[in-house]
Amino acid sequence: MTFRVYRRSSNAREEDADTSLFFIDDNTSQLISVAARLFARTLQTRLASHGVSAGQWPLLLYLWEQDGLSQKQLSRRVQIEEPTTTRTLGRMERDGLVFRKRDEKDRRRINVFLTMRGKELREELLPFAQEVNTLATHGLSDQDKTKINSLLTYIISRLE
Repeated sequence: MTFRVYRRSSNAREEDADTSLFFIDDNTSQLISVAARLFARTLQTRLASHGVSAGQWPLLLYLWEQDGLSQKQLSRRVQIEEPTTTRTLGRMERDGLVFRKRDEKDRRRINVFLTMRGKELREELLPFAQEVNTLATHGLSDQDKTKINSLLTYIISRLE
């Protein structure tokens, strides 16, 4: 079978029985991917003035929730590979946002803790995330926002 790729606005037509149409505009993964990149870019413009990158943002969120998580726990919660987590934490450590310490009970485990600066950034940065969410969902009802979050949570659980 052959796939032809179109945008919904084009004059797409199946040319033969062995051709399937793939509409970019109706592809959930493509739409989510574009939305995620736009969210990250919009948030990054706000975080940059505080020396925080969009890649560091999810790690900060989980450490604000529970300081002292292991690198492995952070990787799993953020859904990124452990080497990426290690590199990101290295930059965060260099920038004075976190420090790493070997677990006293399990020396193989490295726990990550927020520095005072990392803790203080919470009150400065969370309003930016709220602002971006408000911008992205402007005009949607509370019911629509709840439905979007529910659907995205469902999609995430299916792909995990």
